[in-house]
Amino acid sequence: MPSNRRRKQKAQSLGLNEAELHLTELLGQVLELLRWNQVLGYSNQYLLHERLGLSPQERQDVMKAAAGAVEQDGRMQDWGKRLLEIQESLQSIHERMTGEAALGDDGGKPNDDESGDDLSEAAGA
Repeated sequence: MPSNRRRKQKAQSLGLNEAELHLTELLGQVLELLRWNQVLGYSNQYLLHERLGLSPQERQDVMKAAAGAVEQDGRMQDWGKRLLEIQESLQSIHERMTGEAALGDDGGKPNDDESGDDLSEAAGA
């Protein structure tokens, strides 16, 4: 895994923050695996139905066993953890942005102008 400094540099070079870079990498991994899962799913369905001539109940049993194996695959849990970390990071960034926008030049009292509202709307609030 690249160092934190290199990740920051890579994110900046792409015009992203670190959380956005993590999110795009995670999405790329998920989409790649989804594609292969579709290929495998369609090919297995074809084999079960066309070549082996399994009954609908036998195919259902195979699907239940396969679903159990997927639940035990650590990648799904890892992706879930990574997504939570990204969400927390984005929330922290959002809070810093909106907190800084609400502070005025008078040492921390909120501004009366609407510039802070524009920034929080741009941040997705």
